Amino acid sequence: MIPERRLIWTHPLLQIEEVLDAAGRWRLVVHRGVFAAVCLHLRTSTGEEAFLLVRQHRPTEGQRFYEHPAGMLDPGENPLQAALREVAEETGWLLTEEDLVPLHAEPLYPSPAFWQEKGYFFAARFEVPASLLERYRSGVDRGLPDEPLHLVAVAPADLMALTRNLQTVAHTFLYYAYFGTSDRKVPPFPAGEPKAPT
Repeated sequence: MIPERRLIWTHPLLQIEEVLDAAGRWRLVVHRGVFAAVCLHLRTSTGEEAFLLVRQHRPTEGQRFYEHPAGMLDPGENPLQAALREVAEETGWLLTEEDLVPLHAEPLYPSPAFWQEKGYFFAARFEVPASLLERYRSGVDRGLPDEPLHLVAVAPADLMALTRNLQTVAHTFLYYAYFGTSDRKVPPFPAGEPKAPT
């Protein structure tokens, strides 16, 4: 059975509908579209590691957030194309499809009870000179007129203390679930189904 829907409001960035659920109650659903995000993990030849994050102002909270590069798909784009474009726009790095590793086979839904939004999560890992990592640790302004961005290399141990964006937290854990960790400080997710309590 296709649920009954009625459009309440529309905007170029999203639309809001009421949907009749299985229990006969009207529920609000916000349609925002599809996004792609890329976790950039940098490592030097001596083993220093950092994630290259974007720090940008978010008007909902009136403060800056540390996030993995991400953005919405443009019309006609697939998630891989959007991921490459977003990394180029936000960091200036020009990656190829071969650089990106999908961290989950299917799209993930951040808040399916309310948001009809789904995301594709990727990672890219690079060995970089120590001087480049140090430059990013000090912070680099992108100088984009329409979207002021600041790039910062953040040590894995410091990332969770800096970010308050749930998508960034989830993306980081997806990264560690896929690749594991060398220091065992962030354990990978266990494989298979959870065991029932005894």
